Amino acid sequence: MPPCTPFVIADYGAADGVNECQLFGRIVNGIHTANPLLKIRLVYADIADRAPFETFWEQSPLSELDYVEAEYIQGSFYESLVPEGSVNLGFSSTALHWLDTKSRDAAFFRHPDCIQANQIPMPECTRFIETWKSDWRKFFYERSREVAAGGMLFLSNLTSLGADQWPASAGYNNLRDICIALCREGRISNEELQAIFIPDYFATPDEMRALVGEDAIRQHFSLQRMETMTIPCAYFSRMGNSIDDPRQRRELTHTLARVVRAWSESSLRVGLSRGHAGLVDEIYSRLEDRFYKEPKGLPYQYCLMELKRRELREPDSS
Repeated sequence: MPPCTPFVIADYGAADGVNECQLFGRIVNGIHTANPLLKIRLVYADIADRAPFETFWEQSPLSELDYVEAEYIQGSFYESLVPEGSVNLGFSSTALHWLDTKSRDAAFFRHPDCIQANQIPMPECTRFIETWKSDWRKFFYERSREVAAGGMLFLSNLTSLGADQWPASAGYNNLRDICIALCREGRISNEELQAIFIPDYFATPDEMRALVGEDAIRQHFSLQRMETMTIPCAYFSRMGNSIDDPRQRRELTHTLARVVRAWSESSLRVGLSRGHAGLVDEIYSRLEDRFYKEPKGLPYQYCLMELKRRELREPDSS
């Protein structure tokens, strides 16, 4: 690549950028070793507030490299984010299960008994599966415009491998049961119970493979590699054999409740009325108590995918 053209790495669904810091550091080092004259541009994209990213970037060792620049784009990865053909490497980790709420009205995400799509039995769950498919088609369409010919997409997706053991299902199920209990106690209304919904869907590997095999996606991207991987819950792994120690157990359950709160609180607040906003702390306090009574360390299941942006007029040999 000519020095005047930067090598662009885009992180779709980056949150604050912390999780990919070590990975991106190794990638940047490899690129710089191959071509020391090349500038590298990191694009972090997410709908989240940019302030946490700015705090992270100030302390990141990547920010000290004179050949690296970074940009945070506050926007949805279901939309166009960067100029056409500018991305050489696209990356998304544990983000593509979130559904595009802008494409559905609020009434779509309402259910009296469940707060998450994987909890809903068939055939009612079908509408969320179709929404997920539509969202992925939009994601790949936008990336087909942004990723340069010969560029790569690396996706690390949280997935469902069956038996109702999808990622963080213990957190979702406990939150559902807590909200139902609050409704029965008269603390929240039935209207609020229906409105509390976390807009995501964890697809199976077969669903992912089938979708990237559709003609509309396959004409732009060729699937180079796909595999599943299951890893133990990191929080429980660090506990070792100390789960029966009351202090250690409380620290673990406090951590689990805090992590669940990080990804669920904003959706929960959407459903609660202003008068019941004060219940948020109580909900997560109850969650911590439930984890303490019955801690669950479910493994995390991933579907890893590598896709190459086809060259123009490249034949489809699949």
